Amino acid sequence: MAVLALFFIADDAIAVATTTVNKNSVQPVTDQTNDSDLDGLKNYLEVALGTDLNNPDTDGDGYKDGEEVYSGYNPLAGNKDRNARRHVEVDLAKQQMHVYFNNIKIGSIPVSTGMIKTPTPKGTFKVFAKKLVVNYIGPGYNFPNTKWNLEFKKSFYLHGAYWHDHFGLMPMSHGCVNIAYNNAEFLYKYMDVSDKVWVYGKTPAGRVQIVKN
Repeated sequence: MAVLALFFIADDAIAVATTTVNKNSVQPVTDQTNDSDLDGLKNYLEVALGTDLNNPDTDGDGYKDGEEVYSGYNPLAGNKDRNARRHVEVDLAKQQMHVYFNNIKIGSIPVSTGMIKTPTPKGTFKVFAKKLVVNYIGPGYNFPNTKWNLEFKKSFYLHGAYWHDHFGLMPMSHGCVNIAYNNAEFLYKYMDVSDKVWVYGKTPAGRVQIVKN
């Protein structure tokens, strides 16, 4: 199993209403900052995913629950089990990718999608190829040796981008979904062939207006 790499996952972008159930009561878990057992999973995610808040290795396989979840493994099964529902949702309007594990949102990643004249295709797709390195060449661009490529539609990829840093700010691509390298490496290891990719929303004409609550 790959060790969990460091990457940007915005906990404050997650809004999940969860409850914890015992024999006597139902109490809301609203704290999105605590990690009682220091396993890399916040308490509210542990409740939502069914892992043990007080045991960093619920299935006893030698890997912390957070390491397993953020590497795409099932923290309840052991034996390097990847029988879990992983998918991502790309919000074109907000230039964000939301990452899900068993339909629970575990984080968000800033991205840069296709420009108005070269849009990222909308719809529901599945990853059908993983390619460690791809050379992207076309009219007006040449980006050789690009790492961490997940093809979800013929010639359209979720992939790392080393030539700009406008992730989460504005569309920059010719149709692919650009991701910062550390996040792209995480996603490449997290996702499997056949995992779902959902792309929706309206492509912004320029910079994304960031509204802070």
